[in-house]
Amino acid sequence: MSLSGVNSIRGRLLLWAVALTAGALLVAWLVLSSLLSDFVERRLAAELGATARAVMAASDWNALGAFAVSPTPADPRFEQPLSGWYWQVADGAQVLARAPALVTGDLGLSGRGVTGPDGAPLTTHVKAFTAPGDGRALTVTVSLPAAEAAAELAAITQPLLLALAVLGASLLGAQIVAVRAGLADLDRFARSVASVRDGTARKVLHSDVAELRPLAQELDRLIAANAAQIARARAHAGDLAHALKTPLAVLGNRAGPADAALIDRMDRTIRWHLKRARAGAKGIDPIPACAVAPVLDDVVMVLTPEARRRGVALSVETDNLPDFRGDAEDLTEIVGTLAENAVQWATSKVSLSASVQDNALVIRIADDGPGIPPADRDRLLGRGVRLDETTHGYGLGLAIAADRAQACGGDIVLGSSETGGLLVEVTLPIQT
Repeated sequence: MSLSGVNSIRGRLLLWAVALTAGALLVAWLVLSSLLSDFVERRLAAELGATARAVMAASDWNALGAFAVSPTPADPRFEQPLSGWYWQVADGAQVLARAPALVTGDLGLSGRGVTGPDGAPLTTHVKAFTAPGDGRALTVTVSLPAAEAAAELAAITQPLLLALAVLGASLLGAQIVAVRAGLADLDRFARSVASVRDGTARKVLHSDVAELRPLAQELDRLIAANAAQIARARAHAGDLAHALKTPLAVLGNRAGPADAALIDRMDRTIRWHLKRARAGAKGIDPIPACAVAPVLDDVVMVLTPEARRRGVALSVETDNLPDFRGDAEDLTEIVGTLAENAVQWATSKVSLSASVQDNALVIRIADDGPGIPPADRDRLLGRGVRLDETTHGYGLGLAIAADRAQACGGDIVLGSSETGGLLVEVTLPIQT
């Protein structure tokens, strides 16, 4: 997967930082190690050259025609047998003088051997010269063990490698901090947008970051346009209700008993769509909080007379609950509508209970009535379901409650109660 394929800005920045830092450190390692290798080679070559010059300066032919190097280099490494530190002087036909470390061996008549008498590889320095007393061409060779040169280079490059590793880790740590600090405003911006979505704020918090400022302004324009559109929809819904109220009343007075049910159905349909319009407007207004237990108690109190008339026992059970993140009207609308349906269809009892599960408020309304077939449950909660497509007595109330719950950030699930009736489970957000 490519670096651009990571589905996170933070991840992309960190991966690019790792890749570029590793590449830069690799180049630095190659350049610095090459420079250090060249430095070590030149220093050792200078040391061998100095020894070669000392040997040439001490070389001489005596009156009898014998060649001698006096004094010999004083470095004790040239004295240790087979140390790899050697010198010799040859004239192309024979070796005229050699270091004690060579014992009885030599570096070849040309003086350009790359291995010592023991076969160990050598680093050599060869120089041609003539000695006083004889004009023949001579060659001086000075060597040191190649392993020693490699060890000296490693002694320098290993700390360098460690230093680059520490530097790389420090740079990556600094880049992680920099990326987090650089994206902190983006996190705050996301929280600000979430507060507008939840209704706790009306505008996006404007950031001082130049890249986020235009986005915040465009979001504010979008929110304002959305609010204006919803306000117009609310006004149109109110106008519609006012325009239809009087004609329906007149029709109700004129209509006979056979038409009363149709007019009542029209009235309920209008009220349903008005409530859905109001529910759809939720989410742009600041959301307050309300206590749950008093709302449930009020719902039970309002429904008690109808429950007694039908011989239905009402019970309510609540734990120590946090507040519902929404207003009391929403919660009353949701619970009241569902509880009213339950009382209408229950045989002998309806129970209301509320608890907290997975950081959410869960309200359960159960009855012992006929229930709803599983195949019809999802259809009854779907948006846009018409009255003639729903089970009589449940469709309107369930649809209104579902719309209001979704507008509050919750959900409704239908099931079967322990007594075989309908179990409605409402999940709503809590105030944190």
